[in-house]
Amino acid sequence: MDAPLLIKLQTEKAERFLVEGDEMVRQHHWDMAANRFYYACYHMVHAVFITRGIATKTHDGTLTELGKNFVLTGQLDKKYGRFYARMIQLRIKADYNSVAEVTADEVLEMAPLSHEFVESLRKLLPTT
Repeated sequence: MDAPLLIKLQTEKAERFLVEGDEMVRQHHWDMAANRFYYACYHMVHAVFITRGIATKTHDGTLTELGKNFVLTGQLDKKYGRFYARMIQLRIKADYNSVAEVTADEVLEMAPLSHEFVESLRKLLPTT
């Protein structure tokens, strides 16, 4: 599959997952909202990675490459590096922790930042 199509598909998935995250917030499904917001960010990161020929195999690898290639170079604000690291932890809590639930406060803090993060990454995509 060619890069422009992959970028388009990753971007569309990111946008769809933001909408799904917002819907989960309205329904007070905090674990699912955290999952959708994380994956919206993840897919947009990978859309940008495709434009630069960056490939990762793990979620932590994605965080590392984001920091090395975009945060440390000043292309992306440092707050977004911290945000993405926090989103990984929140997604793990949402998906795997049966003792501690993701809280409304956690999601309501991350929801607008997820939208900001995706939009900041969109600005790094080539214009067509």
